[in-house]
Amino acid sequence: MAGLTTVPAASPHVPVDLAPVTVVIPMYQAESYIGEALASVAAQTLRPERVLVVDDGSTDAGPALAAAFPGVELVLRPHEGIAATVNAGLALVRTEFVAFLDADDRWTPGKTARQLVLLRADATLDFVFGHARRFVMTRQGEKPLDVLPGRSLQGGLFRRACFDRVGVYSTAAGSHGFLDWHARADEAGLRSLVSPEVVFERRIHGANHGLLHRDEQRRGYFNSLKAALDRRRAAS
Repeated sequence: MAGLTTVPAASPHVPVDLAPVTVVIPMYQAESYIGEALASVAAQTLRPERVLVVDDGSTDAGPALAAAFPGVELVLRPHEGIAATVNAGLALVRTEFVAFLDADDRWTPGKTARQLVLLRADATLDFVFGHARRFVMTRQGEKPLDVLPGRSLQGGLFRRACFDRVGVYSTAAGSHGFLDWHARADEAGLRSLVSPEVVFERRIHGANHGLLHRDEQRRGYFNSLKAALDRRRAAS
């Protein structure tokens, strides 16, 4: 892949049990938060076998912080946006399962173990979600907001084969990456469920992409929904 550089992982303390999971963490200008994100992965009761931080051309200290974290592989890329960054990480996944985490969010300690149990208990499930606890950053620190179903890339654990069947993230302008992918997964007959446990914590802050680019996000939702409806009409 053009412009891609992989920095080998720093030597980790290897636990006895590792889950056959690769976590892909797309990152852009996240020096303030990447340490917490990686610490939440390291704190898993069943740790992922591989941790990939895929940097989207950051100019801050985020890449250096990630590279210094034990067990992390850093992938350096030119700035191309979230969809291309997620796809670059997916191209490197060789484990049976894959999960994702935004560089400014956190997993709860039992995420990997809980979701792996669900997928192993039902071979017909292709991916599972949990719930997300949202919190906002204030001058006084973190303030809890609410708990919502985490039907999002960050809230899921996926069989790697899902992306072979459905394809990767759309990099088309005006498309909402996960909504578009999830619609295509439904059309392909993939099965999922949402468990009631909180599996990740979603940080709301002034630099969130969705807050900075609200109009772009709305257009992406609309365009992806319209594309899904158009495909269904054409198929019928």
